[in-house]
Amino acid sequence: MIFCSNCQDPYPEDQTPYRCPICDGIFDFLGDLQFNPQQIEPSLPGIWRYRHTFILPEESPIISLGEGNTPLVWSHAFNQHVAFKLEFLNPTGSFKDRGTAPLVSFLRYRGVTAAVEDSSGNAGASFAAYAAAANMQARIFVPAYASGPKLAQIEAYGAEVISVPGPRSNAAKAVQQAAEQGVVYASHAYLPHDVFGYATIAYELFDQLGEVPGTVIAPVGQIKPHELQE
Repeated sequence: MIFCSNCQDPYPEDQTPYRCPICDGIFDFLGDLQFNPQQIEPSLPGIWRYRHTFILPEESPIISLGEGNTPLVWSHAFNQHVAFKLEFLNPTGSFKDRGTAPLVSFLRYRGVTAAVEDSSGNAGASFAAYAAAANMQARIFVPAYASGPKLAQIEAYGAEVISVPGPRSNAAKAVQQAAEQGVVYASHAYLPHDVFGYATIAYELFDQLGEVPGTVIAPVGQIKPHELQE
């Protein structure tokens, strides 16, 4: 269950806020992620074969571009025999696609046809692509210094790009102002729905290795909501 980590109020059943409308707290999910190998559905596309791990209503549409199931390639590095998970082979070129798929599915289930997002690159491109697949209009607020090729990728998916001068936090402030005017904010930093998609990489590693890996190195990060406001 999705709930406010501050006042414990459950996520509204008829709205799509990115922060708690009661206390302005941050949403999180209750309990641990639940993975059962016997509930995997191989007939479903991409990460959706792990649908039983997503906190989504059964009626939620499957929004997929074939994300997940990326190869595990063995090589020698750091004086060790290691395996590299090739996440750049996801549809838009990053692991963000894993989280965007269930997030967009949730939004479409709630009847959302247009939404905004802020990003310096990969998250924006991912949301633009999946929004297009779900027949949603997307508007992405980006810092003016964002990579030209990445902006071209976002626009190629049909999203509107809003360039915001100044630091990354200015783009976050601009998109929040848009949200205050009633636009749905499909935030990959605030909404927890994407976490279930990101977790599928762990299930894939278990499937590919046949056991739980001893060590996983993840050279990625994400700006926390409070950092966007600094």
